[in-house]
Amino acid sequence: MTSKVLTIAGSDVSGGAGLEADLKMFEEYGAFGTAAVTCIVTFDPNDGFSHVIEFIDPEVVTRQLESTLAVHTFDAIKSGMLGSVENALVLAEKLKTNELPYVFDPVLVCKGAGTMVDLKDLFVDNLVPLATVITPNLEEAATLAGIDPIDSVEGMIEAAKIIHGQGAENVVVKGGARLAGDDAIDILFDGERVTTLRSRKVNEKLVNGAGCSFASSIAAGIATGLSIEDAVVSAKEKVAHGIANCLDNATGVASLFHPAARTQPSPDVHVSVD
Repeated sequence: MTSKVLTIAGSDVSGGAGLEADLKMFEEYGAFGTAAVTCIVTFDPNDGFSHVIEFIDPEVVTRQLESTLAVHTFDAIKSGMLGSVENALVLAEKLKTNELPYVFDPVLVCKGAGTMVDLKDLFVDNLVPLATVITPNLEEAATLAGIDPIDSVEGMIEAAKIIHGQGAENVVVKGGARLAGDDAIDILFDGERVTTLRSRKVNEKLVNGAGCSFASSIAAGIATGLSIEDAVVSAKEKVAHGIANCLDNATGVASLFHPAARTQPSPDVHVSVD
């Protein structure tokens, strides 16, 4: 039977991130994907490709969720950029009425756009406790955990434990290229065990969509029967291949190439698990 995954996220017209990235990653797992749109991100070519974010009315987001949840029986749900307090609350209410695995990518900042809106307290109170897996990057993890900026594996582990204490079942803190050193490092904490995932950094480019694609890969992996750890490892591998084969574009931030693990895998990608 074909697995089905729902993403609740923003639309990124560049194609590298957002719901466009999510749907591409779902298909890499052979899963059927649908999407509810929370906002639309466009770029101004006359102003250095600065971001313009237009939020979808919460009533429209509600109708999208009610529609797709009535049409399909899903195996997992993933959320990305929610953009507004109202949209985050809409999602929280819908999640409380089902027990589907939920992968939460707690987007607080859009690359190149700065801070959008302060969603920290709302996330901690309403969405973190519902997460089967939460996937903050270093900045998001520090913000959610209420600690100093993270610049070490020890800091990642500290943040993961605090966020787990807020109610998330599994916490993946993404170090990626932002952490100093030759390796892209991520931490998985399940409440008992810390698992460290390492892979060599494959290039020095800033790549749009890595975080979105990582979370949606985890959701698709869970939906298709992988364990949490195997889903995280698989996601890291697929995203690393996508980064290694990223596509340049006019914005100056490259686009992740989502099918790279399948179509042109990089010999430099290998994920080790400690």
